[in-house]
Amino acid sequence: MVRIIGIHEMSNDTVDTQILLVEDEALIAMAESHMLEKQGFRVKTVLNGTDAIREGLKNEIDLILMDIDLGRNRMDGTEASKKILEQRDVPIIFLTSHSEKEYVSRVRGITRYGYILKNSGIFVLFQAIEKALESFNQK
Repeated sequence: MVRIIGIHEMSNDTVDTQILLVEDEALIAMAESHMLEKQGFRVKTVLNGTDAIREGLKNEIDLILMDIDLGRNRMDGTEASKKILEQRDVPIIFLTSHSEKEYVSRVRGITRYGYILKNSGIFVLFQAIEKALESFNQK
């Protein structure tokens, strides 16, 4: 069971949540990973859908932050998420820099844990993670 904490309580020695960050842009992945680790999360980063499936099926992953658009002519985050959820129940929060209706529509029905715009800010992201973990643990 993952310990749920408030954002004001986050520190390197109080959080043992393992997050899988799926982001195809290496610089963005490094920045997001650093931000999450600074708040005490353990983070595994992958850059494509195939690696996301492989890592997402591992039991040590507590939550997945999944970029929807993983690059041209590649498996996108929605497809990778569906494949993970076919074999394992894990909370997935979708991340994207797109706010167009088509992107929101692509994630509808895949998971109920949320959709976050990448530039929403650290507080919004951490609140989404906390809510997703709480909801998942109450099932």
